[in-house]
Amino acid sequence: MHKFFNYTTAASVLVLASATFSFAETTYNTANTISLDVDHADSFQHFAPELPQMRARAATINTEFGLHVSEIEPGLFFVTDLIYQSAFVVTDDGIVVLDAPPSFGANLRNVIAMTAPDAEITHLIMSHGHRDHNGGSHLFADIPELEIVAAAQVAETLEEFPLEGVLAPTQIFDSTLDLTVGGIEFQLQTANFHAEDADVMIYLPDQKFLMAIDTVTPGEAPFMNFGATTNVNAYFETFATFLEYDFDHFLSGHVSVLGNRQDVVTARDYAFDVRNTVYGLMPGFNDRMMEGLEAVEFQNANLAYRVAMEGIRDDCAEQIISRWKNKLSVVDLWADSHCETTLVYAVMH
Repeated sequence: MHKFFNYTTAASVLVLASATFSFAETTYNTANTISLDVDHADSFQHFAPELPQMRARAATINTEFGLHVSEIEPGLFFVTDLIYQSAFVVTDDGIVVLDAPPSFGANLRNVIAMTAPDAEITHLIMSHGHRDHNGGSHLFADIPELEIVAAAQVAETLEEFPLEGVLAPTQIFDSTLDLTVGGIEFQLQTANFHAEDADVMIYLPDQKFLMAIDTVTPGEAPFMNFGATTNVNAYFETFATFLEYDFDHFLSGHVSVLGNRQDVVTARDYAFDVRNTVYGLMPGFNDRMMEGLEAVEFQNANLAYRVAMEGIRDDCAEQIISRWKNKLSVVDLWADSHCETTLVYAVMH
């Protein structure tokens, strides 16, 4: 555990400090920005393009419905609109859909009908209850006796706070559920790496397929704040859980690339590099804080605290970008948020 600046001491110093410091009457932008103005100091042109090796893996639209569809294992189909991802499995007893993003609209139904015109959809398994991944489930509401499978915590959240387009679950489970449909085995296990209530890892052992949404983005650094996780420590710890599974395919929910085991290993190494870098910088926190206090003549402890936070964040981001810029795309877009997310967690723990 790290010891940080003592606010009791800071408060005493503030009382004793003379009130002579004055701030310039200037409005400051309190957030990082990206400008579309090519001449701006923060122009988008200063950011690196996506790496060629990532672009080479990108899926392309191959249907008239504006979606990419590919059969990655017999009966198991990967679907993406190049931003969101889903999958469905054609079994002897019907079709099982894994997530229904609203960005797909009705086209997910169209693709399924095109792929297996004589099969009925029997199950929709939700990875979690967020609208951006299951807000298209209402388009399946007309299917008789459709089973909507979700974690009990997700069902409770949706009952209290319904989300537009997200159907209420009809089959719930607490921690694990083994489901067999038409001879295909689905192993479901809850976790807490992203959502505020529960995430569900969806594993098909025979197909060596693992689905864990809003975790990694294959070929890229994760989205800001490590996929906007609500549980930083669990995010780090869940990589070990992922890698306990025997899988070749990893569906993470975003971008057009279907991941693999190496993508998870790379994402783990990246995340732990961020964590280790932040904790390596933490011993200098108090010195940065004192430097800020002296600069403002001990009249604005919050400003000094922010100076210390931003200094560690920026030093962390600089190191991470230098080490990962040729390994993952968009590191320079999101590294600062990963460092800041880890830093805030480190301050509190």
